Amino acid sequence: MLFGQAESEIVHITQSPRGTFRIQKEETVEKSTAWIISAKEPSKRVQLDVPYKFGEDRFFFISPDEQWICAVAKNSTREWDVMLYQHMADLQFDLATTAEEPKWNFDPHDDDVWPKNEKNEPLDFSWGRYWFCAWSADSARLLVAEEMHSENFKKPGSYFRYFYFNLRRGTLEHTKYLLTLNRLVKEDARSQYVMPEFAEPLDPPSPEDQLRSHYQTAESRLNKIYRVVVEREKDEQEKVRVQDYQRRWLKARDAFAEAFAAFGPKVERSRRNLQYLADATENRASELEEYLENLDKWH
Repeated sequence: MLFGQAESEIVHITQSPRGTFRIQKEETVEKSTAWIISAKEPSKRVQLDVPYKFGEDRFFFISPDEQWICAVAKNSTREWDVMLYQHMADLQFDLATTAEEPKWNFDPHDDDVWPKNEKNEPLDFSWGRYWFCAWSADSARLLVAEEMHSENFKKPGSYFRYFYFNLRRGTLEHTKYLLTLNRLVKEDARSQYVMPEFAEPLDPPSPEDQLRSHYQTAESRLNKIYRVVVEREKDEQEKVRVQDYQRRWLKARDAFAEAFAAFGPKVERSRRNLQYLADATENRASELEEYLENLDKWH
């Protein structure tokens, strides 16, 4: 595929948080290709990994420090993988790991989210998929959702949990907050597509006045972009869906913020609450901005 050829179509654009580059998905009748393109020099671009088959898809999420790219590879309805790329030089990102590698696999005995059979052994799962949830504000953690489906006749259905990938250590981890989140997020929450958009940073929280200012700025940004999205949405059913989700998202954000704050020392709870509100709100605003930028391509 050559850039600019008539048979090539731009189908999605993801902007980096600092505006340094964008990821542009281009599609032909045979394959799709992701390109990393410089914001200052649009003629400079580097292909991200190899092209993938037409009919498959990739969703890209760039870390706040722009050193990592998380790609969710949708190979089929049941097969979604997470692929992590690390910045090497200039516009070059190389594959660092995927969800299929052993380092991503928790021992199912390590938590009580997965169901067990009569012998207290983890159920066998017929299929599973992974999804990106959030970067931590310090780009030290990646929050990933994992869904596994069991066809066990006594305990059929989908089971769901969150885990962190620690980017500084290159390992998976749980925290007390995350283990509690895994127990709280049940089928009802998942069926409504309300996902947390916050990952705990490793760095200590900023002073309270800075966090409050950050939150107020993020809230103003979210309110502004949300109004534009509602006004621009031409499909009435989709507009209702966006409005309904936003109401449920706000309720979930506030509840999760309180839960996260409760796990910290008493003297830090106010800062932890503000940190969650600020980071989650900023992430939601970024999500809507990307949605708006690509809205016309989807209609």
